[in-house]
Amino acid sequence: RPRTVAGSKGSNSQASTDAPASLIEPVELKNELVEYPNSKVAFICGPQLKVNSRLNPFPSFDTTQVRYGHVVGRESPNIAPRVLTGTVSVTANSRTVNGKGTRFRSEIDLTDSSLFYNGWLRINDRATYREAKVESVQSDTQLTLTATWKFAPVTNAVADTYHYDSTQQTWNYDHYLRSAYYDTALVEYINYYRTGDPAFLSYARKMADALWASQYIDHGTVVQGSNHLPPREQAFAGLMLRALDGKPEYWDYLYREVRATFDTWLKLRRNNLTLYYDIREDGYAQLYAVMLARVLPDRYPLYANGTYLSPTGSATDGAQKRAVLLADAEDIGVNFFGRLQRPDGSWRWDVESEQVVNTEQPFMIGLYLESLILLHQLTTSPRVQANLREQIVRSCQHLYRDAYRGSEIVKDMPMFRWRGFWYYWGGGTSANPRAYEHGNGERAAKGDPGMISQVRQLNSTVHHAFGYAYVITGDRAFLKMGDDIFGASFGDATDNVRNIAQVGGKEYDMVFRSSGRYLVWRLYRPR
Repeated sequence: RPRTVAGSKGSNSQASTDAPASLIEPVELKNELVEYPNSKVAFICGPQLKVNSRLNPFPSFDTTQVRYGHVVGRESPNIAPRVLTGTVSVTANSRTVNGKGTRFRSEIDLTDSSLFYNGWLRINDRATYREAKVESVQSDTQLTLTATWKFAPVTNAVADTYHYDSTQQTWNYDHYLRSAYYDTALVEYINYYRTGDPAFLSYARKMADALWASQYIDHGTVVQGSNHLPPREQAFAGLMLRALDGKPEYWDYLYREVRATFDTWLKLRRNNLTLYYDIREDGYAQLYAVMLARVLPDRYPLYANGTYLSPTGSATDGAQKRAVLLADAEDIGVNFFGRLQRPDGSWRWDVESEQVVNTEQPFMIGLYLESLILLHQLTTSPRVQANLREQIVRSCQHLYRDAYRGSEIVKDMPMFRWRGFWYYWGGGTSANPRAYEHGNGERAAKGDPGMISQVRQLNSTVHHAFGYAYVITGDRAFLKMGDDIFGASFGDATDNVRNIAQVGGKEYDMVFRSSGRYLVWRLYRPR
C-alpha cells in the first residue's frame, strides 16, 4: 500500500529510539511498520503498525480506528462555522444578499454532506439574529437565499454561519470545536499512513485547512482576542503535518504562535512554585515547541498579514530557531516540569473553577508525557535525557500504582473491575483538602456497562507512555502494566468492555492521537 504523500521524498518508520542495550526491535517488526514520507512526519505521528498487522493482539483497536475514522472524517465540515468577514445587506422580499468586504466563497459552505454545517446564515438586524439558508454563492460579495427575506431590510449588518441543532442540543461552532479538540487532522493523517486509504488523506487535509481558515486562526492573523485559542485547543500537530504536506505558508504563523505560547505559558514561569495553569495547557505548550524544534524548515515564506494576502518575505533562519526552541524546551523540561514533579511521581495543581486543590488528573498527565517522550528522543544531552527518563519512569509507576483502578470491583456490577483511571487523584476540595487522597470519580455503574466504558476512556492518553517506559528501561513490569491498561480499553481476556472512542470526534481523537505507539513499543524484546 502507498504510505507517502504525493511529491514527498524519503521514508522513515521511526520505530527506533534510545532503547537500552538489553532491548532490540524484533526482526518481524520491520515489515509491519508504517513507512512515512520523511523523518519529520514520523516524529510527529510516532511509530505505528500497519492496519490489521498480525503483531497487534488487540484487533478492535484497528477496526474502531478505521470505521470511525471515516465517520469523523465525513462529518467534519469543509468550512468551519464563523462570523463572516465584512458586512451584509438585504432588502425585504428579496433572495439576494450583497456583501461589503465579504468572502462568501471561502466562508460559506454549500458542499458539506452534514446538514449541521451546510448553507446556514444568520443576519443581525440590530434587534436579533434572523436565520436563513443559502442556495448559491455567486461571488465573494453576492449570494442567493433559498427563500425570500421575510424581515425588514438590513444594511451593513453582521452575519455568521452559526446554527443551533435542537436534536443534538448544541451549536454547530461548539460541536466543531469539541470535535477537533484532540486534533482530528493529526489522527486522520495517522489513519492514512496506517491504511494507505486516500480518503483519510482527504479528511486530514480538509480538517487542517478548515481550521486554518476558521475564525480561530483566520489564515494566520489571530494572535489575541476572544477567538485566540489556548494551548489545549490549538491542534497544531495536524497543522504541522499539513505544512509538510504542501502548505509551507502555514509555517510562519505556526512558529510565531508556538514561540509566543511557549514564552507566555512556560518560559516566563520557569521559576514558579507551581504549574502555571495545569499540566494539559502547559504540556501542550511544551509539545508544540518540541515538535517545531524538529520539523521547522530551514527556509519558509513569511506572511506578516496572513495567508489571504501576499507573502511578505522569506525566513532563512529556521535552523537557528530550531536550536533555540530545543534549548528552551530542554531547560523547561528539566527545570520546570522536572522540578515540579512530586517525590511520588505526580504533578499537582488547583482547579479553581471547581474548588479543587492540590490534585492531579491522570489523563492530562498523558498529554504532557507526549512532549516528554518526544524531547527524550530529540535531545542529545545525557544530562537532560537522564532527567526526562526519570520523569517518565516515576510517572508511569505512580499512575499505575496510585491512580489506576485495576483491581477495584464495580460494586453494583461485581463481575467487572473498573480498570480505568480516577478523574481526580490526590488533594481534594477547598472545604476538604484531602477528599481525593485516594481518588475521585464514578463510584457506581448503575447497571450500565457504559459507565465503566466512560471510566476506561480516561486511559486513552496514557497508553503510549507505558510502552516507552518499557523500551527505555527494559523492565517488563511496564509491559505488564501497559497491556492491562490497553486491554481494558480495547477488550482482552478479562472482559470485553471497552472505551467510548466511537461516541464522537473528541473521544475518537483522544484515543487514537497517541495510543498506536504502544502497539509498536510493546514489541521490543531482550537480545
